[in-house]
Amino acid sequence: MKLKSKLEHDIVAVSENLPVIKQSQHNLAFSKCFSHYAVLSRNTTSCLECGYTWKNSSSNRNSKVICPNCLQKLEYTNKYSNGLKETDYYQIVTAEKDFQIIRMVCISKTMKKLQKPSYFAHEVMQMFITADGSMRYVSKNVMGLSMYIDQWIISSDLALKPNYDTPRLRLTPSFVQPKAKILPIIKRNGFSGKFYGIAPQILLRELLTDSIAETLLKSNQIDLLYYHIRNTPIKKDGKIWGALKICIRNNYIVGDAKLWVDYLDLLEYYWKDLKNVKYVCPADLRKAHDKLMSRKQKEIMKKTFEENKKQIGKNQKHYLKAKKDFFGLIFSEKNISISVIESVKEFLIEGCYHNHCVFTNEYYKKQNSLILSAKIDGIPTETIQLSLENFEILQSRGRGNKASKYNKQILSVMNRNLHHIQNRMKAA
Repeated sequence: MKLKSKLEHDIVAVSENLPVIKQSQHNLAFSKCFSHYAVLSRNTTSCLECGYTWKNSSSNRNSKVICPNCLQKLEYTNKYSNGLKETDYYQIVTAEKDFQIIRMVCISKTMKKLQKPSYFAHEVMQMFITADGSMRYVSKNVMGLSMYIDQWIISSDLALKPNYDTPRLRLTPSFVQPKAKILPIIKRNGFSGKFYGIAPQILLRELLTDSIAETLLKSNQIDLLYYHIRNTPIKKDGKIWGALKICIRNNYIVGDAKLWVDYLDLLEYYWKDLKNVKYVCPADLRKAHDKLMSRKQKEIMKKTFEENKKQIGKNQKHYLKAKKDFFGLIFSEKNISISVIESVKEFLIEGCYHNHCVFTNEYYKKQNSLILSAKIDGIPTETIQLSLENFEILQSRGRGNKASKYNKQILSVMNRNLHHIQNRMKAA
């Protein structure tokens, strides 16, 4: 593009005189960003780091193995198909004149059996931040019709781009080179050398333009800082900011921002004083949150039960007649227990607890389905729908109609015990 302003001329001049990135910097990034893999095929393991192959009787692809040749600790991969390529990013944070500069480098690693991996690195973008927080960037060109935002044209040159927003400016690197050079004004605003998993260009701009981000960093409220930048911005006229000031005055660090914000919503629901340190700064946040959440859930269930009392009583007779042969079935392994839901009221409780539609959509009326409740350490975790026609698990959902982190274990226990349900059907 044609340079028009003094700022644009200054950016191009500084960009052209930045030092060449050293191979040692690339090598450090290669070691930090990429994993080390092995491929298992017919009891033969191939190391993708040094190319060595050896016989291995283990067929457990979930385990890790040490290469006898290069002594590298490897993890098995099932992504290999005539080769494996990984791409990642690292950044160099520096400063020249009055610019805070973030240099983005795209790196790749190509792996094949019987060969050592090959590496490639090329600088794809330079972001220039001024003292007032405005930003312009220099970058290589990208494929115009690509479905990816970062399909770089390797042969293109770094050039100043028009001043418009693009998702590429929010790319987060896997590694940031140590010994970052930072403008004094950013240090004054609280930056002490750590990025806390936030893309440097985003964090440094926030510290120049957002007083709330500055306050959060200076008061060591790191999880709230991440929440503020990556989730929902905290407003100075909202309840979060007022409660936060109390936390800061009392040296209370919020360790789980999302949980704390949910807890504030519960406090507000029950008309608790959000200016009272007793409520805002609980000694055990999880315990305080769960106590109020349990209270609210019970109230909602009670209200819903009263509203649906006649419907529940009427449908219970039909449900008992249809599914009584399965009542009493419980499958337990370690901390997992799965049991058949035995009443329409339990459907209501299950639906309210998980906030899904197992009750409202009247799953107790589905003749060819069996509904079960899965618990972890006695706590409801997922609701399971099983087809009584082909014994296929149709769905297993937890909170918000989503699979829980125990989904695979629950499904595994369920599949191992399907024969008990089949036996009940035969006996009937």
